[in-house]
Amino acid sequence: MDSASGLKRLAEDQMPGSIDAKKIKVADDAQPGRVLHIRNLPTSATEFEVAALAGPFGRVTNIMLLRQRNQALMEMEDEAVAGACCNYYKYTPGLIRGQVVQIQHSRHSELVLTAGSTSSTGAAGSDGDRPNVLHVIVENMIYPVTLDVLHTIFSKYGTVLRIITFTKNGQFQALIELSDSQGAAAAKMTLDGQNIYDQCCSMRIDSSKLSTLTVNSNNERQRDYTKPDLTESVSSVRPMLLGGAASGGSGLTGLSSVAALQSLVAGGASGPGGLGGLSANGLSALSGLGGGSPVLLVSNLCEELVTPQSLFILFGVYGDVQRVKILFNKKDTALVQFSSGQQAQTAQRHLHRVPFFGKVLHVTTSKHTSVAMPKDDQDASLTKDFSDSVLHRYRQPGSHNLQNIYAPSASLHLSNIPASFTQSDLEELFLEVASSVVNFKWLMNQRQEDESKADRRQALIQLPSTELAVQALVKFHNHKIEDRRYLRVSFAKNATVQ
Repeated sequence: MDSASGLKRLAEDQMPGSIDAKKIKVADDAQPGRVLHIRNLPTSATEFEVAALAGPFGRVTNIMLLRQRNQALMEMEDEAVAGACCNYYKYTPGLIRGQVVQIQHSRHSELVLTAGSTSSTGAAGSDGDRPNVLHVIVENMIYPVTLDVLHTIFSKYGTVLRIITFTKNGQFQALIELSDSQGAAAAKMTLDGQNIYDQCCSMRIDSSKLSTLTVNSNNERQRDYTKPDLTESVSSVRPMLLGGAASGGSGLTGLSSVAALQSLVAGGASGPGGLGGLSANGLSALSGLGGGSPVLLVSNLCEELVTPQSLFILFGVYGDVQRVKILFNKKDTALVQFSSGQQAQTAQRHLHRVPFFGKVLHVTTSKHTSVAMPKDDQDASLTKDFSDSVLHRYRQPGSHNLQNIYAPSASLHLSNIPASFTQSDLEELFLEVASSVVNFKWLMNQRQEDESKADRRQALIQLPSTELAVQALVKFHNHKIEDRRYLRVSFAKNATVQ
């Protein structure tokens, strides 16, 4: 095992019989699947460098490095994620150590490992063994680097939980905690050495020995994004946490906190994870905490099936949706307004290129800062106000839901299930959307020791594809299954139920 990266490497002589390294061919006619074929790798490329190429698109479940051929096979969590990654690199060169790599679909439908072989990334080991807190040092800092700037950059690689900034030895530094170690590893591999702005503000990134960060109050130097209700007062970072770093200076005190990098959300010139270098003139003021417009422009919708209510349910997984407007003259396009720009960014990152009713969503930030209600009845049915909805998942400050935000996958988390409901009852319900149920599991209460005593109010269910799971979530979230009992549905942490 590569202790530095936390990945287990599969040598060519350990490869399962179904995949022969000497028989790997260019799969020009390969059907889209979960496995991607990467060619022209640098000789000493690592698993994390390969995984970083796919980091912004979704979870990587397995990687096989074919070092003698400078190639690799990479298995993604599902076909939609793999397709989005492959399509992106058709038009934008993928770079590893300055060398252009080629990415395409493989003929292999999955990477099946034998008992003597090993896997990489999320499929092996536990996240607890790998760091998810990054230590960032910004060198040659000519322009301000604020919490909003850092949040925008690192949100592309996972949910940012907490950020603490400070000054030590005359250098601006930050500790950034992400929700999972894979995203942290991808951010470190991709962003280390990158400039935030043209020819300045270069980031030097290492893994921190800390397993989590403690933020006592939200202010211009530190923020806990899972607890937006923390008192906003100026306070120093605890010296015991940073080893006395807080005494080295005042960080960004006095600097403007509205500057951020809107163009970064669309991807930099060096690929989905690269910054590409941004000029100081590219800075723009952001409306609301967290940066960016709170309104998203959603296009490529299925006109016949999509409604304001269905968009409210789907986008409401990632933030409190206030209003939804389907454009009257272009009904495959809609505007979705959130409570904050931060929530809108979270939804954009998770739902861009997600399959929905037979089409792939295209989600971008809108130039509008709010959605206006119609002045007449012309499009009254196409515009809905949900500001008073009881279905907002994050209406309570510090909601536990903030720590359970996951990308769309084939697996769903079900809660608020009546004790009288059986596995067959739930499977029969979801068969209204899918032709079959791949797997089902009752969730265990932490105090329970065996499955026979499982907490029957929560369960995991896996459907054949991400698209079907998305449709099922939209259809069955808040579905009445018993008198005064409504089913709660969200995306599960893992793409498969085991």
